[in-house]
Parts: sequence; C-alpha cells; structure tokens
Amino acid sequence: MHLVLTFFHKVKGPEILLSYPEIELEEDIIEKLIRFFDLDINETFFEIILINKKKRIINLYFEVISEWARGNKELAMLSLIMKEKYESRLIYTFLVDTVQKIRSKENIFKAFYKNDDFRYNDIEIDLGYETIKRILFDCLNNLIDRLNSKV
Repeated sequence: MHLVLTFFHKVKGPEILLSYPEIELEEDIIEKLIRFFDLDINETFFEIILINKKKRIINLYFEVISEWARGNKELAMLSLIMKEKYESRLIYTFLVDTVQKIRSKENIFKAFYKNDDFRYNDIEIDLGYETIKRILFDCLNNLIDRLNSKV
C-alpha cells in the first residue's frame, strides 16, 4: 500500500511532492499519477484499476488555500495505491480525513514549495513539508491497522 501526494507546480506542472512509504515508485506508476492529475473530469474522487499490474489507484482531488498560488489555491491530489480491493466508502473516508488533517494546518500551503527555487529561505516550507509527511505516515498506518483488524 502506498500513499502519494501530487500537486500542480506552477512551472513544471503536476509533480509528486511526497510518497509514503518512502520506497521508490515504479516509473510508469509515477507517469500515470501525473497524467491522472491532468485528466479533465468533473469528479474529485475516482478509482483507476491497472489490470496488468494488479493494482488499484484511488484518487481524491483537493485544493489548499494559498497566499502564494495564482488564484489563491494549490491544486493537489491524494492517491492510495493498493493491490487489495476494499469498500470504496472506507477508502473515500480515509482520503477525505487525511486531506482535512492537511488543510487544518496553518500555512500548510508553503509545503508545496519545498522544491521551488524561488522560496528557499522560509523555514515554514520545511516545517509544512515535515507536517504533511507525518500526517501521511500516521494516516496510512492507521488505515493499515483498521484494514488488518477487519480481516
């Protein structure tokens, strides 16, 4: 199971900000996530099944209010990559709860500038990044515990 946070970088386009666990994702999965981000669909929650890879990628688009972004919002997508099939409502609730935890942190938008060449002197960028990293870690581990207790 893998939890991935993708966002729209103002210069580079869609980019993966964080992934937990911190093991390397397969290159074709990274490419798919980036392409999913660019899909022009009206849904904020959607699932893609990769039959050949025997994986499901469940995605939730969301926005974070930002003082630095054009339009005052960062565009992001939280994705859960998994092999097993679980009830969509459970996964949807998990993704929504994780997003709410991210959004609830003050100035969390600064984390999206971690790899930005223009804003490297703001300590809140690193703090926000570490906060999101911790949220992903805690939330995914809690989900795994819940799923294991249902089995």
